[in-house]
Amino acid sequence: MYKVKLNGKEYNIDPESDDSMMQQLIAQGAAIVSACGGAGICQTCAFKPVSGKFTDKTDTEKMMDLPDGQRLSCQCKPEGDGEIEMIY
Repeated sequence: MYKVKLNGKEYNIDPESDDSMMQQLIAQGAAIVSACGGAGICQTCAFKPVSGKFTDKTDTEKMMDLPDGQRLSCQCKPEGDGEIEMIY
């Protein structure tokens, strides 16, 4: 279990779960916009890592035109404790 800090609050993220980081954050009360429901096509769940390491970009993320350093919370998980900033 890893801790991910968002807006000053720590959330527990299970890297072994089938749920994405976005789904796990929302289940714990985080306010994350997801217009596409986690399909990885709307970019509304985009975040910028402040600290920590995250899984490699998925093929879906590679196809998107994300600015450098941004990731989709519906497409990745942490590889340790970290902190993120939501873009939207």
